[in-house]
Amino acid sequence: MGLTVSFGRHVRECNEHLTTSPRHRLEDLNEAMISPSVKAILAVTGGMGALQIVDGIDYQEISAHPKIFCGYSDVGHVLNAILARSGVTTYYGPNFTTFMMRNGADYVLDHFKRCIFTDAPIEIEPADRWSEDAWHKDQENRNYHDADGYWAIHEGEAEGRIVGGNYWCLNMLQGSSCFPSLRETILFLESPADGKATLMELDNSLRALSLQPEFSAVRALVLGRFGSRGGVTFQNLSALIDQIPALHQVPVIANCDFGHTTPMFTLPIGGRCKVNASHHKASVMFTSH
Repeated sequence: MGLTVSFGRHVRECNEHLTTSPRHRLEDLNEAMISPSVKAILAVTGGMGALQIVDGIDYQEISAHPKIFCGYSDVGHVLNAILARSGVTTYYGPNFTTFMMRNGADYVLDHFKRCIFTDAPIEIEPADRWSEDAWHKDQENRNYHDADGYWAIHEGEAEGRIVGGNYWCLNMLQGSSCFPSLRETILFLESPADGKATLMELDNSLRALSLQPEFSAVRALVLGRFGSRGGVTFQNLSALIDQIPALHQVPVIANCDFGHTTPMFTLPIGGRCKVNASHHKASVMFTSH
């Protein structure tokens, strides 16, 4: 993409939790923040442990010298904390290791570049196929499913500021200064599928979020695609949404391409979005990012 890549001093360390220590991750992050040569910061990968560093980040420095921060999965802790504490837009999108994907990455690259390299509004078209395979273990023999587009669960249209990512990250930030405001937001939520627990986990997460004082000001809900292990269908997801009173009047779109299946679009946390769901069709547009 024409970018010059550098690495934090500690990215190859590996402790008993298969990651770098919180102190060294913070050192790398803070060094990247103050370096005038660094324009964007990508998480190496997701996993567990991003919550360990949110209370050590210099949010005033980020606010004074905003940079691009991008990653997904539990990196959502950091992205939403930065939005809440500094007001800087962050990006729920590819980790650095995502760019190692040799096949099936065109959609990922295209949406990353459109979101990061340009300012024009982006109409987010659904991918025509998707995968949940372990591509990093076998780059050549990929397994794809035909995509069936976005699901319009509840009809309506809305515009607002984007908040979200992995929903359990938001749940874990609730009640803290790192939890972003939900006022006038389009809430984007996703999580990897985990068998029969998937729908119950989503139900619990949505109900917990709906208890937030500002949830009544949420303008729409957009859900990411679940992997096949979760057994999520249009019918059982619609039934779940209908059972949550706080969502009865909220437009809901599901089966969107962000998060733990591939390909994924890059989601600007703190950007603005328009959504429309009607007559079993749905559209998503990022108006600022």
